[in-house]
Amino acid sequence: MNWKMAGMAGTAIVAIALTGVSATAAANKFTGNISLGVGQSFTDDELAFGPIDVFDDSFTSITGEAQLNIAFTPNLNLQLDFLGVGSFADSSLISLDRDAGFQGGAHFYYRTDQYAVGVFAGAGVSSGPELFFLGSPNAEYYFAGVEGQYYWKNFTFGLKGGYLDSSSDDLGFFFPSNDELFLNNAWFADAEVRWYASQKFALSANVGYISGDAGFGFLDVDTWHWGAKAEYWPEEKEGLSLWLAYEGRTTDFEVNTFPISTDRDVHTVKIGVTFHFGVDEGSTQANDRSGPAWNQMDYGAIVVGG
Repeated sequence: MNWKMAGMAGTAIVAIALTGVSATAAANKFTGNISLGVGQSFTDDELAFGPIDVFDDSFTSITGEAQLNIAFTPNLNLQLDFLGVGSFADSSLISLDRDAGFQGGAHFYYRTDQYAVGVFAGAGVSSGPELFFLGSPNAEYYFAGVEGQYYWKNFTFGLKGGYLDSSSDDLGFFFPSNDELFLNNAWFADAEVRWYASQKFALSANVGYISGDAGFGFLDVDTWHWGAKAEYWPEEKEGLSLWLAYEGRTTDFEVNTFPISTDRDVHTVKIGVTFHFGVDEGSTQANDRSGPAWNQMDYGAIVVGG
């Protein structure tokens, strides 16, 4: 399967569909956004053979995102998320970099002018790394949890927590009856703050933690992830914003039967553009509090460790 094409084509189809919704739906009933970003990732880890760091790499990726918020009442909302990723990683004999993936999710929540609270769930599929004797197994993952936001002046504070599980395929002769290669049976928690510095400019930052098992039950996996984003609206009344983002992640893999562990770090810088629709007032704060409320987390990269 051509994962790069699948990930980006899936998001493109969703983006076209949401563009049609924005053109025909009543104002404030349907709101949403469509984003396209280009990123450069740099990886580093402790695995090495002599002076050669086998898994260290840098690669370019393209990310497409689409979000649609449906307001059933002034307070009751449903938000749908779609995300596709395609990367240009070097698929050598052994590589931990993810080629591509696709993810979808839904948030059902209650929102007032002071807070928002709800539940969310989603699923995704991600290409796996090149593992030589295991080939290139794929990962299917599922997640669910609860989330909340509090609005204070020109700040938004958010918290969420939940559970994630996954399964993998194409494990071949070595593990025909065990599909727990990638991160599974995991719990996670995330925190976020957004600052609307002006009608045209916003800053946001987030940090999260996820802990689970991998490697057919032989590995304990702990991942910290963090990020920051700056978003700028050239024209307040226009539905177009430009943004620059940074995403970081460090993962500790520890063999639970021996005192052996290793770390893997990934740093990504992204630049992109977002088209917003459905919100009368074109500003950073208005779109976050009247349009889609929740940001998407790319769990596929965390699940496969790429």
